[in-house]
Amino acid sequence: MEKNILIVDDVMFNIEFEEMIIKSLIKELDLENIHIDTAYTMTEAIEKITANDYDAMFVDMNLPDGSGVDVAKHARKKSSKTRIAALTIYPDLYEKERANFDLFLKKPIMPEVYKQNFIRLLQL
Repeated sequence: MEKNILIVDDVMFNIEFEEMIIKSLIKELDLENIHIDTAYTMTEAIEKITANDYDAMFVDMNLPDGSGVDVAKHARKKSSKTRIAALTIYPDLYEKERANFDLFLKKPIMPEVYKQNFIRLLQL
């Protein structure tokens, strides 16, 4: 099973936290061939989406150069198969955008909750 994941967040600590959780889950479930890409801006995320195919994405909603909604819309135009989770500290602000995402998660998120949602997102 080969899966490509994109994590989009402008805070390095958040990306490192998410990568750590995913790598821990890979070990726990003895998964192979899961590749993780990261992006810190909307522009960088869109460039990576244009150049690569992703099975799943975890997208922060509030990026320095735009919105996670724009990232999700770009990803959806490229592939309807990409599963997208929104991560936000202000879920009420983005309530009207829920249709652009498969999951909508409130920050801060606990590692076990992240793992459960990662499994759901990838349909493992």
